[in-house]
Amino acid sequence: MKILVTGGAGFIGSTIVDAYLKEGHEVVVVDNLHSGRLENLNPRAKFYLLDIRSAELAKVFELEQFDVINHQAAQKSVPASVENPKLDADINISGTLNLLELAVEHEVKKIIFGSTGGALLGDADIIPTPETAPVNIISPYALTKYAGERYLD
Repeated sequence: MKILVTGGAGFIGSTIVDAYLKEGHEVVVVDNLHSGRLENLNPRAKFYLLDIRSAELAKVFELEQFDVINHQAAQKSVPASVENPKLDADINISGTLNLLELAVEHEVKKIIFGSTGGALLGDADIIPTPETAPVNIISPYALTKYAGERYLD
């Protein structure tokens, strides 16, 4: 399978890339390297230095024809989301919508979304916290990740 990993030069994304490559998949990474690092990236993965909000992402979809998208790219800092919620929403919501529109247009079979239980559940009363726990959004970052989950429903 050909798999796109957004944010694939980050800590979690690069680990996912390595696992897919180990399984024999063809992996393409899109990352703007804002928080990811090129050193994290497996050289066997094809790399595009690109922001998920960019119109140029459409060209990548046309060239690559993905079977699966594993979407890890995000503005991930809770303090930064509080300081600049508009930028947080632009990256995490608009960027995700750009990706989803392209996925629909190019008939991608499966999308995996990297969300965040810790931010969505706030200060949980039950540890470990079950997936069925009520959402308790306490930051703009959590709100944007929750929006991403809802768009995928």
